[in-house]
Amino acid sequence: MTEKINSHIPLVSIGMFVYNGESCIRDSIESILSQSYKDFEFIISDNASTDDTQNICKEYAKKDSRIRYIRQSKNIGATANCLFVLDEAIGEYFIWAAHDDIKSENFLEVNLKFLQKNPDYIASTSPVKFKDGMPDPVKMGDQSLNQETAQERFFDCINAWTGCGRFYSLIRRSALIDNVTLRRGAYLGQDIAVILELAIKGKLNRTSEGYVALGRNGLSGSQTIYRTYRNSLLNWFIPLHEFNVQIWSFSSSFSFKNKAQLAITMLKMNLISSLHQIKTELKLLLAEKLN
Repeated sequence: MTEKINSHIPLVSIGMFVYNGESCIRDSIESILSQSYKDFEFIISDNASTDDTQNICKEYAKKDSRIRYIRQSKNIGATANCLFVLDEAIGEYFIWAAHDDIKSENFLEVNLKFLQKNPDYIASTSPVKFKDGMPDPVKMGDQSLNQETAQERFFDCINAWTGCGRFYSLIRRSALIDNVTLRRGAYLGQDIAVILELAIKGKLNRTSEGYVALGRNGLSGSQTIYRTYRNSLLNWFIPLHEFNVQIWSFSSSFSFKNKAQLAITMLKMNLISSLHQIKTELKLLLAEKLN
């Protein structure tokens, strides 16, 4: 842990995890510092970047006392870096920020107001899109999960599993700090599992105001994502094996019918992922031969 010098406890903590983000981190930092809501701490954890990320972050930290820049002595992995900024946070509300994402100036303001007025919701986000795309609540996986029962929210979330825009929601830190999924190592689909665990705890909102514009430079959009998480022969046939084990543990109180539905859904997810993995690997092998 790093020392938290400032005695003031901000209401919101923002945790940015970054590795080699020199090409786009300035815009991302600027979008945070330009927020209309000002009472936040901004934690940046640099995962031992080898480019100019360190100098850029230090430059901004000198200008704004809300920024706390921490450089890891070695690359601890993206998942551990996400967890690190969460554990460093002290605010009542928390949000992750990727180094290539942009948030509208009113993002914090509108989502914080919603959560303060609606205590039965544990997270809220604005419409999510890619920087070169348009908002799509199904494709981006950011539609509201406002059903009254945990099982309804769970299945509504997993049925739109190809996107996980909710991961960058403003979240009540008390609902996130004991998230079991975050602390079980890194695996394919972990971000979705994090949100599924949250959906069991409470409702998640999508406002109509503001936006989050995601970059395409992250691991989730890269062709090496399967190689990164593949640690055994089993992952070739069941790419989401670890994910399946985790989310099945959430179903202990589910009805037999819902457990059967979950099993069928997991089977479909693995079939789609397995075919996509083979397609991706063939593209990589072809590219390697051409080079």
